[in-house]
Amino acid sequence: MKFTFRNIFFIIIITSLLAACSLGGELTPEAVSQDAVNTAVAGTQIAQALAQATVNSNVLTAMPATPTPGPTVDYVTLTEEELAALIDEAVAEAIAATEQTTTNVYTVTEDDAVTAEEVAYLYEYYYYADYYVAYAEDLLSEYYSLYSDLAYEMIGELNAIETELSQMNDTLSSIDQSLQQINSSLEQGLALAEETITQLETAAQTAQTNAQELQSQVQDMMSVLQADQQGRLDQISQIQPRNIPTDKLSALQSTFAFVDFAQGALEDNKMTRDELLNLAQIGKDAQAGLQQFGGTDALGPDVSQFAGKFDEINQQFARGEISRGRENLNGFESSLGARPDFSGGGGRPGGGGGLPGGRP
Repeated sequence: MKFTFRNIFFIIIITSLLAACSLGGELTPEAVSQDAVNTAVAGTQIAQALAQATVNSNVLTAMPATPTPGPTVDYVTLTEEELAALIDEAVAEAIAATEQTTTNVYTVTEDDAVTAEEVAYLYEYYYYADYYVAYAEDLLSEYYSLYSDLAYEMIGELNAIETELSQMNDTLSSIDQSLQQINSSLEQGLALAEETITQLETAAQTAQTNAQELQSQVQDMMSVLQADQQGRLDQISQIQPRNIPTDKLSALQSTFAFVDFAQGALEDNKMTRDELLNLAQIGKDAQAGLQQFGGTDALGPDVSQFAGKFDEINQQFARGEISRGRENLNGFESSLGARPDFSGGGGRPGGGGGLPGGRP
């Protein structure tokens, strides 16, 4: 360690000062005064060097906590915003861990020498950074799987973040390779080549640059998400009814068509942009039907009160709240009660049909 080398250096200085005093014989007042000055200067230098050695030692021994994987998360149950927040946190951890790694590389190599113990220290930081880079990449894959066909702007943003992550991962691998070379030389008792240490420092500097670029890229991620979601909300809000039911039975048929289409779209636990727009159109038609014909009559109780559910559920899907939207959808279906019999030639907008329970 450099700390041991410096201690030896300090002892040599002190020994030299003591030897000078003993060899000087009877000293003149001027000599005594000069020796006092020299001793004070040396003492100050020693104190500063010891302080720096202590700082370096503390940096190297302040090991990062070993990452402990948390409980398994079913990402389908998370909202889009919750998953994005996990990505944001993981990327921040990856950036911080990479910067810690590069800082400690500079600390270790500042004396142009690296020991086996220092290599072990650096690997602790490297493993920490590598863990969070991999974790962030895994979260990105989960997001792509769930929202690639819904969140167009956000996917573009995450692709850019993934590119920066990949570059940072490559330079961390370069640090790993340099450490392996250094460790191999030390195990063989060989002197370290200057270019090997230079390669390690160069890799660290590149990793630090990558970390800064990733930080710049990720800082807008959550605002991009909000803009993307608002764009989807705006898009479905502009949809107008096109095929308005003409009686209560056809209005109920449109309502259950909305439920069935949504459940079919959610079989893969996600919703595409096209599915969202189609569902919004069905919802607008059914909503208009319930508002006009949903009152109490021979077909059943008042269901016009549920007319707002179509927008509410669609907005949840548009915001990437897939699990919540599904729960709301199931509750909505239960609230509607038993389905009327739509098989009697009616049930289509403008057509007649049987009463609930299949009565003619």
